[in-house]
Amino acid sequence: MRYAEFRDRFEDALQEVGLFIHDAHRVETIDLADNARRWKVYIIRAAPRSAEPFQASAEIGFDWTPVDAARAYTCEEDLLMQLMGRRRRPTRTERRWKRVDLSLRANLPYGSTTSMPEPQVFGAWSASIVEKVHATLSEIEERQGQIVAVLGGHGDLEVKAHCKPDGVVSLTGVAISGFGMVRVPRVWDDPERREAEGGAHVEMGRLARTFKITLDEWTQSVSELATWIRHSPPPPGAKPIEPWFEDQSDDDDDGGPETIQ
Repeated sequence: MRYAEFRDRFEDALQEVGLFIHDAHRVETIDLADNARRWKVYIIRAAPRSAEPFQASAEIGFDWTPVDAARAYTCEEDLLMQLMGRRRRPTRTERRWKRVDLSLRANLPYGSTTSMPEPQVFGAWSASIVEKVHATLSEIEERQGQIVAVLGGHGDLEVKAHCKPDGVVSLTGVAISGFGMVRVPRVWDDPERREAEGGAHVEMGRLARTFKITLDEWTQSVSELATWIRHSPPPPGAKPIEPWFEDQSDDDDDGGPETIQ
């Protein structure tokens, strides 16, 4: 399977589960230093009104290295002969794996901020979303009680903040990243091996469904965070403002970014 085929089939798998990609949100690049290719798309879902003004989105991408290209442009037997020469006993190879990255984000409008949630609120929310992402993305493959492959995982929750000159830290967004693995069939000259290897459409469909479930969980959790921020009491000494999310007026003379209170 070559780069273009993998890209097109994975885009089809995403669309089949309801993750639509606009051409304006597709980015493809080639690194001139090592000829590695990079495919990246952005998906923006319609979030519940309770999530406003946060905008939940996802970035999905993968790298296609020169080694991936070499294994796709010739059969496995010929590639092994070119790399290792002729051998009396055939060399065994493992099936190809391709890592697909998923980045989930929830940002306020450009130049806007909001007060940091109370620790008990933000701590409970962050623990909840990390647990949900772990449940959907983390996957391992075991064989005879031993881990032979990591098929998915995630990183820590990232908090984006803005520090004002007076030292007050405000929230601007949150994000978390993860990945999933797809088995890519090898190209065999032997028809029986080629048939036994099968295709990657099942693997791609599985990963696309996983990404959709993860994005849905993320969007719902962002909605919960926005609701908690609205209804949480203001910090001691702060003047309450209704509604909670409100842009700073245009006649402020501090010249700083907008603040959602």
